[in-house]
Amino acid sequence: MANIKSSIKRAETNAAANIHNGAQRSAMRTAIKAFEADPTADGYKAASSAIDKAKSKGLIHANKAARDKSRLAAKLA
Repeated sequence: MANIKSSIKRAETNAAANIHNGAQRSAMRTAIKAFEADPTADGYKAASSAIDKAKSKGLIHANKAARDKSRLAAKLA
């Protein structure tokens, strides 16, 4: 463990961010799996929204988000 006060604070901040980011990634994967199980327009909207949120937070790359949304749209069609 760090001894410097600012390092301790930074470690706590990183731990909290990791928990939040993991929850957001999990929600994205859950929405995608739900859509793949039952491809509907509402499911696509929810999965697409989850992907966009992950992209805007920097959890996934913009190209991966576009690729994932494209694949979902192909399954919807």
